[in-house]
Amino acid sequence: MSDIVVPGFKSSELIAELSKAFENFNADEKAKLIKQVNGVFQFVIKNSEGKEEVFTVDCKKEGTVVRGKGSQKADAILSLKDGDFVDLATGKLNGQKAYMGGKLKIKGQIMLAMKLDNVFKAVNPTAKL
Repeated sequence: MSDIVVPGFKSSELIAELSKAFENFNADEKAKLIKQVNGVFQFVIKNSEGKEEVFTVDCKKEGTVVRGKGSQKADAILSLKDGDFVDLATGKLNGQKAYMGGKLKIKGQIMLAMKLDNVFKAVNPTAKL
């Protein structure tokens, strides 16, 4: 898990929490989330220094979170700033407003991104995408 946390990226701490939540799910909980979401998300996050990190959340086959590109091809690639990711994951920023306002860019299955709400709620029940 510690390989997910990247200095200078607050978002990596939340992604590490998500990874921990996935690891603590029992088989039924993980299967339910995979069935609900059925997608692989790749986050391209840029911090205030202009550095980029990539994280992949697999809610299609394995129910895992990794730093870098995962073994599964991403269904949706979401690009955003570190602070915006933190606000999104903690429920301070609405995903649709972020997308419409240009803070969130999505390549691939845009509608799949709506299901991210279920993923974030696994860690933080107040998240809203």
